[in-house]
Amino acid sequence: MNHKHRWRLVAALLLAACPGSGLAGAPQLAYWSLDEQGGKRAMESVSGRYDPVNYVFNRARFKPDSAPLWRTAGSCIHGGCLLFDGYSTDIAAPALAPAQLAQGFTLGAWVAPHAFEWGDGGHYSAFLSQFDAHARQGFSFGMQRFGAWGIKLGFGSAIMDVRVRDRKLPRDTWSHVAASYDPARRRVALFLNGEQVADAAAPGEGEFGLPQQPLTIGRHSQPEQVGGVFKLNTFLGLMDEVRIAAGPSDAAAVASGVKADLARHGGKAPQPSLADMRVPRSVFEGDRHRPRYHLMPDAGWMNEPHAPLYYGGQYHLFFQKNPFGPFWHQIHWGHWTSPDMVHWRELPIALAPEDDGLATDGVWSGSATYAADGSPVLFFTAGNDSAKPNQRTGMATPSDLRDPDLARWNKYPVPVTLQAPGQGRHGEFRDPFVFRDPARQSWFQLVGSSLPGGSGTALVYESADLRSWTPRGPLFSIDAKRFPGFDATWELPVLLPVGKGRDGRERHVFLNDVRGQAYYWTGVFDAKNARFTPDLEQPRTFDVGQGHFSGPSGFVDPKTGRSIVFSIAQGERTLQDEWDAGWAHNGGLPVTLSLGADGELRIAPISELAALRRRQLLDLRNASVAEAAAALAAIRGDALEVELELAPSSEAGKRGMSLRVAPGRAEATELYLDTARGRLEIDRTRSASGQAYGIQGGALDLQDEALRMRIFLDRSMVEAYVNERKSLTSRIYPARADADGLELLAAAGDRVVVLKVWAMGPAEKGN
Repeated sequence: MNHKHRWRLVAALLLAACPGSGLAGAPQLAYWSLDEQGGKRAMESVSGRYDPVNYVFNRARFKPDSAPLWRTAGSCIHGGCLLFDGYSTDIAAPALAPAQLAQGFTLGAWVAPHAFEWGDGGHYSAFLSQFDAHARQGFSFGMQRFGAWGIKLGFGSAIMDVRVRDRKLPRDTWSHVAASYDPARRRVALFLNGEQVADAAAPGEGEFGLPQQPLTIGRHSQPEQVGGVFKLNTFLGLMDEVRIAAGPSDAAAVASGVKADLARHGGKAPQPSLADMRVPRSVFEGDRHRPRYHLMPDAGWMNEPHAPLYYGGQYHLFFQKNPFGPFWHQIHWGHWTSPDMVHWRELPIALAPEDDGLATDGVWSGSATYAADGSPVLFFTAGNDSAKPNQRTGMATPSDLRDPDLARWNKYPVPVTLQAPGQGRHGEFRDPFVFRDPARQSWFQLVGSSLPGGSGTALVYESADLRSWTPRGPLFSIDAKRFPGFDATWELPVLLPVGKGRDGRERHVFLNDVRGQAYYWTGVFDAKNARFTPDLEQPRTFDVGQGHFSGPSGFVDPKTGRSIVFSIAQGERTLQDEWDAGWAHNGGLPVTLSLGADGELRIAPISELAALRRRQLLDLRNASVAEAAAALAAIRGDALEVELELAPSSEAGKRGMSLRVAPGRAEATELYLDTARGRLEIDRTRSASGQAYGIQGGALDLQDEALRMRIFLDRSMVEAYVNERKSLTSRIYPARADADGLELLAAAGDRVVVLKVWAMGPAEKGN
């Protein structure tokens, strides 16, 4: 043992013997100060033992190893503290022996939860746990839904659950929690910040016992699982000063310990910063697949970005977020802001499930609009499994309009729209899209649903005040027999103006998502009758990546009048891959939609994306194919923008680029327009060693037009835009680190009109 560790052990033993040590007056059985501020072990100071801190990146698969998320003294109760990431972090310790707790015990810890888990299986997200539900033995001390907290104790014949619901734990704020069991009195007590908040009698029969289970800090002993990969019932947030003391404690003893802990802070717990509660982006440095300039949260799982708005000089965008890890569950609304829709900054969670009877089981997708006074309003799907149906639409408004970040939002206390009989298929009622019609001085709300025996649809509602909504019927429908699969719910409806058609009438584009693929129709929206008449009944796609461009949302940018669409780029990875990576999915680049002179839809990445260009690597004009190939041979990178204009010869074939090319073409991804077949495709059969993802694409015939292609390569992300007519979004996961070359795909007689390549910078403005 080195001198530093010997001194810590001596200090801890002295502390354990002294009053005012967190559980004053009680001899300590175990004490984890969590002061390490580095490394993969936590010292249990009473025994001098070092317990392993489990963490996904202790042995990282896609990046260099990195230590658990230790925090320094400034925001901790004493010394340092540990951020538990909600899915991979826990501390494993040897089991406590029954004899150690024979005279009772007191458990205590300082906790600052970042979010509250679902409570799957009825289990606690444990602070401390040595529990066997089948044997009805041990204890599980932790949090439940909405910040309720308590302890379960096993008495052999029964399990006792003592829970505090009226003094819930706050998010992102330190609280001291303690639980005490007195076997002589057969009483259980709970303490919050030194104040007794619960007292209950143990069952009359049976004795408290301990199972032969390891003691875990930060996770329930027998967690529920998702897909056999993700363990639930796991604590998310900061933890510090974890103690187990022999014998019961009373309020005076616990309060004395809390006072001693806070003495160094002037009697008040420090306030953790937002950075303290987050996984820093630096953790992911070296991840060869994590995008650099595409929109994504700090860590964990995201789904569709939605509810874009512009207010007070900033763009705001929200997104579906599981703060507990890279998997679908317990959905919150994350929140970004940006000055330009390119560089983004993540803010605290905007909307979370709460014990409010409104959105208790999830805050699902929605949109944003403006009230009559110009202030922003959010609409969301309020998930409540105790209601029938469990999907309603809710509304939220900013807590403080003077705050330029609009960081806090207040939910309207009751649903604003309920599904009534005869309004779509019962139970299918989600993803409200709300917009104002200035001519009628009213708002329309589109809600994704389907028609019994028919196709999906968007149900239309109209309101003069955003609170009372009158049903106007389905927006439109199609022949579900003619178009199989479109009887499913049309999720994420969006309706945006795109310009005048060739007949002089205003056109809108209607977007939706059906089974993970975005579709569109152009047509005429009749506000008076609340109906949309498509130009063609057939669903169409502008992105031919076959399921990678999904979850559309959009708005009319008040600054420029452009109709802009955001999307989610699906990850195409296994649950195990996502567990190992620590993140899942990212947003697509924002695009503008407009109508061409031929009446067909045009799609293009927004012009602001040029701000991501850091260094131009190539600027070639009027060159031969051989000259272009020679110039590209010197360029390497995995975060690039490529602009290609090619004047093709009469020879039919594949024209485009090979991306992520390894030496000897051991790995390569081909992105091309096949003029012989009239197809825009991506060939991923050699994208990664030992794994073939196949070929994806769709029809595109440019006829006599020169090929104009813009490609955005961002590690595992690929987005291509061809002549503003089609896009292709896809994923590639090269196995080789040296798969970073570029090659031109062209016929020998082609002429390279323009070939430009830029290295791209990051999208985030800060953590």
